Amino acid sequence: MKSQWRALTLDYRDPAIPFEEIVRLIDMSGSATGAAYSRSDVVEALHEHQPAGVAVSSGALVGAIVARVCGSDAHLMTLALHPDWRQKGIGSALLRELDREIIHRGARRLLALIHPGQVGELAFSNQGFTHLDGLHLYFRDASMVPEELAIVERFSGQVPETGLWESMKGFSSAKLILERRVVAPLAHTELADQLGLIPPAAVLLFGPPGTGKTSFARAIASRLSWAFVELHPSLLGQGVEGARALRDGLTELGRIDRLVCFIDEADEIASDRSERPEGQPLVNELLKAIPVFKSRPDRLMVMATNSIAAIDQALLRPGRFDLIIPVGAPDEIERAELAAEFLPAGDPEEVAKRTPGFTPADFALVAQRSAQLAFDRALSGELPQIGADDVLAAISLTRPSVSPDAARRFEVEAGVYSRL
Repeated sequence: MKSQWRALTLDYRDPAIPFEEIVRLIDMSGSATGAAYSRSDVVEALHEHQPAGVAVSSGALVGAIVARVCGSDAHLMTLALHPDWRQKGIGSALLRELDREIIHRGARRLLALIHPGQVGELAFSNQGFTHLDGLHLYFRDASMVPEELAIVERFSGQVPETGLWESMKGFSSAKLILERRVVAPLAHTELADQLGLIPPAAVLLFGPPGTGKTSFARAIASRLSWAFVELHPSLLGQGVEGARALRDGLTELGRIDRLVCFIDEADEIASDRSERPEGQPLVNELLKAIPVFKSRPDRLMVMATNSIAAIDQALLRPGRFDLIIPVGAPDEIERAELAAEFLPAGDPEEVAKRTPGFTPADFALVAQRSAQLAFDRALSGELPQIGADDVLAAISLTRPSVSPDAARRFEVEAGVYSRL
C-alpha cells in the first residue's frame, strides 16, 4: 500500500540515503539502468548532484531514480525498484518527483531509453510518456582512452575520417587483396579465431611511387576506425641514435590498442646491411621490434617502399612481415574506372588505352589541364564546356608517374617478393 512508503527528492545537503545504498539497489533491481548508461555513469551523476529521487519505507530504500540534465533535455539514467516493492506505483511516484526536479533545473523534456520489459516500464505509460516505435540504439566504445590519445597526438597522429576506404579508386585488384587479407580478418576477429586464422599484424606494401601505398595505409585505419600514426624515417636519424629513437617510438606506440603504425620509405631504415653498413643498427632494431609490436592484438604495422629489392633480406623472411603486397599502377580496366571518375567528358575506354602508367594523381592532373584548356577558350567567347578533345590534349601533355621501365621492374619484383 502507498501508505507504507514515500517518494522524495534527494537532498544533497543532508542526503536521506547514502549513494552506496542506491548502487546496491540498482544491482538488486536487475535490468534497472537505462540502455545507454552504465552503473558507473549513474554513480558519477549522483556525485555531480544531478536530479535524483528515492522511495523509502521505514527508513529502507525501495526505489531510486536518477537523471542527467543536458540543456533543455533531461535523460533518465536509471529507474530501480526493490523486487519486493514492484507494481505498487513507486515508479510513477518517482517519475513525478523527478519531473518537478528537472523543471527546477531548466529542463523541458524528459527522455527515457529502456529495454522492452525493463523494470518500471509500465510507469512510463502511466505518466503520459510518448512511445516511439522503430528507434534503435547505436553505440560503440571510444576509439581510445585519454592516455592513448595523448600518445597519438604527440606523434601528430589521428583517427582518420570515415569513407577513405570507399574513396580509393583505380586500385581494385590491390584493394581486394587488402580487403580480404588485412581488413576483414582484423574487423572480424571472432570469425577468424573460430577458423584458426591469425589476423596480420605487420604488412609490407611495395610498388612504384604514386601508386597509393600511403593512402591505402590511412584508408585501412579509416575502415577499421583505428588511430593512424606515421613514423617518418627522416626524423629518426641514423646509426645508434636512430635505432634508439625507433625503439622508443615503437615502445610508446605499443601502448595503444587499435592502431595502424605506418612507416613510409622503409628502404631508408631497412636497407640491405651489406650495401649500407651504416644502417645496421636500424635494421637490427627493426628485427627485434617488429615481433614485439606484433605480440599484442588490435595493432597493425604497415611499411611501404618503392624499392623492395633494397630491403634487407632478413626482414623479408617469414616471421617479420605477415604479408608482402604489391601495389602497382592501375591496369586498363582500373584506368577506365578512373577516367569515368575524373574525366566524364572523355570516352573511358579510349582514355584507358592512352594512359598506361597513369596513377590517380595523374588523372587528377589531366582533369585540371582539360578544364584549363576549356577555360582558355571560354575567355575568347566560346561555350564554357570541356570536350573529349580537351581530355585527349591534356593526356598528351601529361607524363605518367610509372614509366614503362618502372612497370616492367615492378612486375618482376611482384613475382619474386609477393607473399599474400
